[in-house]
Amino acid sequence: MSTRKPPSNEPAVDSADALRVIRTATLEPQPWANGRGRTREIHCEPATGTPETITWRLSLADIEEPGPFSQFPGMERHLLSAAPVPLQLSVDGVVHDLRHTQSVSFSGHSDVVTTAVDGRAQALNLMVRSGIRGSFELLRGDMQLPVSAECTTALVVIDGIVSLGGRQLMRFDAVLPGAGETRLGLQSATVVRVRVETPVPDA
Repeated sequence: MSTRKPPSNEPAVDSADALRVIRTATLEPQPWANGRGRTREIHCEPATGTPETITWRLSLADIEEPGPFSQFPGMERHLLSAAPVPLQLSVDGVVHDLRHTQSVSFSGHSDVVTTAVDGRAQALNLMVRSGIRGSFELLRGDMQLPVSAECTTALVVIDGIVSLGGRQLMRFDAVLPGAGETRLGLQSATVVRVRVETPVPDA
């Protein structure tokens, strides 16, 4: 897991308990579980009552050479190519050529190998516990985007001009919304909306 410096979690626009901004550039890169790459953990949500088990985890990985991914049995994974660098993955023998902002989903116990990378690729990774639904949605263009925890788990800036409450967000900065609603301003921008949906137990 990454070690966060104090500036990475900024106060919320209205309340520090309602919304957090994660400055990804301040997060220390850590080695992958298999030691073949580096990652910055944006957020990790522990399971209720069992902090040693995670419900979901969002991170940004650097991929600079071919090689295998770490395996995470019991998890489902979603990977989005976050840099304009061609990235080719083999997932259980099926080849995926990912261009900028394209994504692929696979099981945490799948055999995943980077088979080709042209330079330094970066990938946004969402891991969710099996039985929990995770997804990426691309938002592009110019807009004032309503942000609340009711419809969004996290937002990650990919490119363009993005502002929140008078503050400019940089590339790969993330917003973790709270119960209150605020607005994210996009100008010729691309933002990834991350959703994590936990099943509601039967009454």
